Amino acid sequence: MAFGNRGATVVPQSMFQNDHKGLRERIVPFLPAWASAVALWPAAALSHQMWGTDPHALPWATAGLTLLSAGMTALTAKVARGGSGRRAHAVASVAGSSAWLTAATIAGPGAHPLLDMWLMGAPALALSWNARRILHVTEKDGDKNNDENQLFKAVKLAGTKIRDELTVAPNKVTAPLQLPPGELTADDVSNALPRIASALSVPKNAVRVNIDPEHHDRAELVIVPNNMLSTSAEWPGLSSPGGSIMDAIVSGLYEDGDLVQFWLPGDTSDHQNPRNATHGMAMGMNGAGKSHAGKLTWAEILSRIDANLWVADPVKGKQTVGKFLNHIHWPAMTKADCEAMIAALPHVITARANYLGEQGLEQWEPGCGLQYLVVWIEEAASLLRDDPDYIVDLVQTARSAGISLILSLQRAAYDQMPVSVRSQLGLGWCFGVKKKVDAEFCLSEDTVDAGADPGQWQNKKPGCFYLEAPGVEDDRFTTPGRTFAVKDAAELVAAVDAAGGPAPECAFTVKAAGAAYRRGLGPMTTTAPQSQSAPVPSTPQNAASAPAQGVDNAAATQTPTDDYSDAEEAPVDGEKVPSNHEPDLDHIDADAELNEEDPELAFDFPKPPISLAQAERLLTDVLIELRNAGARTVGPRDIPKSFMDKVRSRPWVSATMGRMADHGQLIETAEQGRYEFPPATDKAA
Repeated sequence: MAFGNRGATVVPQSMFQNDHKGLRERIVPFLPAWASAVALWPAAALSHQMWGTDPHALPWATAGLTLLSAGMTALTAKVARGGSGRRAHAVASVAGSSAWLTAATIAGPGAHPLLDMWLMGAPALALSWNARRILHVTEKDGDKNNDENQLFKAVKLAGTKIRDELTVAPNKVTAPLQLPPGELTADDVSNALPRIASALSVPKNAVRVNIDPEHHDRAELVIVPNNMLSTSAEWPGLSSPGGSIMDAIVSGLYEDGDLVQFWLPGDTSDHQNPRNATHGMAMGMNGAGKSHAGKLTWAEILSRIDANLWVADPVKGKQTVGKFLNHIHWPAMTKADCEAMIAALPHVITARANYLGEQGLEQWEPGCGLQYLVVWIEEAASLLRDDPDYIVDLVQTARSAGISLILSLQRAAYDQMPVSVRSQLGLGWCFGVKKKVDAEFCLSEDTVDAGADPGQWQNKKPGCFYLEAPGVEDDRFTTPGRTFAVKDAAELVAAVDAAGGPAPECAFTVKAAGAAYRRGLGPMTTTAPQSQSAPVPSTPQNAASAPAQGVDNAAATQTPTDDYSDAEEAPVDGEKVPSNHEPDLDHIDADAELNEEDPELAFDFPKPPISLAQAERLLTDVLIELRNAGARTVGPRDIPKSFMDKVRSRPWVSATMGRMADHGQLIETAEQGRYEFPPATDKAA
């Protein structure tokens, strides 16, 4: 289904514009007076020809015209509207014209002085009515200006003028304001919005302001009298099936009927106005419509030929993923799987950044050899609490590698999301919140001050939102929108299938993610054919390798090798090596006694499952051993890899050490994520 826009109609700014239709509209009101004056002479000539030359008919015609003149004059005096001056003007015009017509019928219009009277009197009469009309318009304009002055004075914006003509669109009027320099600023207009709404008798959220970034004595007052978001518009289908992720993602309509569009990748094709790639946040209280908006966006992403989608939900799992399970490239539906995805991202970022750097690219571009990657994290607060510093590192480095992280949560307060994370999120998608002040965790202060108030909806109007994002016009930040209505997620999935299915997995990214990728889910089968626009990168070492399970086994140009990499190794001596093979441990005999002098092998952890209480005791034992070994400070990176493999993940370790610091069992240092041992005890916990 095609998408359409409703265009705005701009009121002409001057009668001297090169607009012939507007010029005609201004001239036509002045023509009737001249037409009447000119028509009076041929009317008199016709009546003289019919009755004036016939001595039998002339007396009767004269009597009839005299009575007709008297009756028309009396009728005009009775029905003429306006003040006494206007009524007198009308009566004199009718009486004089009818008297001349009667005399011209008798003597003929060409006889003197009747012809002279018509030549002088008719133009004078027409001009008198033109002058009255001009004076009347000026009087109306004066009344209009007086009304404006009274309005601005009433709302404590005295001295404000409407700078230019109004811009009128369906259900929206935009008035450009000129504020008195040195007396008022655009901020004063923002503060006056509730009073303006009251003066105009419209809802509070129907009035907002767009601030001119270059002139603080100017602003645009936007008035939307009717609530067009009372119901959601039906979903019209995918906006760009089989297109590129560079095309806009469409998820709903603004209140004036325009499409809601945003972009995730950067675009430098417009050198004057380049767009940066972005991370994002979807925020709103429970039931405000975040998940539905997410599924609309997932369908858009999955329908593009050059994008992969990873979705993590550590809380609702399969309930969120639902019918998208076989279409999302990596769905993580348990806390452990979500942590594994987060732990894999640094390796993915490094490998992709190295590859793009070798191609001479500063950011991802279509056809560069990698699929664009969107990592969507539902209920993100639970993962942010576990290891906020870790997420900070991810959002600071992922964009240039062609990765967008979208964090969805109910309230991005300081105890839920670090400021350093929030500052990296260029896209703010704010649904209904409990209070207006909560919106400032997602939207900019300027947008909230300009009238954006998602607190008006709470969760009573699911799908209503405000959106800030790169590439979106600033005046749209304060325009509310609402997501499309879809009866069932199966409709979205079917549309993705009809578009050819999800794009192929990016084998390069899969390689960098290691063994954790889709752990327990098996290979992805519902994908579109490999697109020629996004070839999978290869190196001489793996160019001859055969595809495995439908995924090209292309290797990263630089295989990650730190503690979090479980990347599959190449065959050794013709024998396939397991995907979790660690070549640095080949020299170790698995049956030999542990080497007590090797710190990495000095801990013999029990086999899973390990309870939470056991995990906390084991972490305490590790900290004690580190202190006994002479460590003065400690952090998550000092905890042995074997602990991460067998007991708990790095995010859990980070969060637990933070709680230890809260209870005085460790002491925070000036360096984030580093702790000192308490000096008066022999134990760290």
